[in-house]
Amino acid sequence: MIASDGYWLPHTSSIDFCETNYAHLNSIVELHNTWSSLAGISFFGLIGFWKGNPTREIRYSLAYVILFLIGVGSAGLHGTLHWIFQSSDELPMIYLVTVMNFMAVEFDSPQGKPKYPKLPSILFILLLVNTLIYYTFQHLYLVFVTTYTAITFYHFYLIYNLIHKAKGGGPLSQKLSRWSLISYIGSFLLWLVDMFHCELSSRLFGTAGMTFHVVWHFGAGLGAYLGMVALENCRCVALGIPCRLNYVYCLIPVLELVHDEPSSKDD
Repeated sequence: MIASDGYWLPHTSSIDFCETNYAHLNSIVELHNTWSSLAGISFFGLIGFWKGNPTREIRYSLAYVILFLIGVGSAGLHGTLHWIFQSSDELPMIYLVTVMNFMAVEFDSPQGKPKYPKLPSILFILLLVNTLIYYTFQHLYLVFVTTYTAITFYHFYLIYNLIHKAKGGGPLSQKLSRWSLISYIGSFLLWLVDMFHCELSSRLFGTAGMTFHVVWHFGAGLGAYLGMVALENCRCVALGIPCRLNYVYCLIPVLELVHDEPSSKDD
């Protein structure tokens, strides 16, 4: 199928990706990048919202909802290469890291008594300003990449100090955080190959027209999810709430409350 047959032409996003456009369907620009956005990103958001958040606080539910929406936005972007879906993919990525930074800063504050009561309002204003800047310079992909990279490195700094230096959350949070970083950074390296060495990506991972971008979706989604579970555990430990790690489908870790077993009495 030649490019001129594509349903979504002309494309209005400021970026195109390695996967061949309209290689499988006339109505979906990048089929593999589309389904992997939902399976590799939105799926983890659904699992976290359904099974996670043992402290039942808004910050964690919000983070999982945003993760789900990132996958939906990413699917829209790869399926259409339209600018509106590009923004629905990229802006939530910035929102999610911001919420996770808030989770790290407030991990040990008493429930209902935040250490920084004005911080949510300040972050909301900053995100609003960032959104306006984003739409002003959306045609410059580098603006998004620079913003996202900066707040992500700050997140790594917070996580290093909280979990790996101060030992917040204990060994479990350290383990979850370590695997989160391995998953995210490992898949990010493949994203770089996909973006800057497309021919290599297609040759090494060219099954049915797929590229390393599919791996990026699963690695980034899992990495973000594990990072949130690690922060949930930090929160439980700080509040003295007994929690334990369980697994959904014998594979995906979720943090759940430990309920006291009812004591049995002899008749």
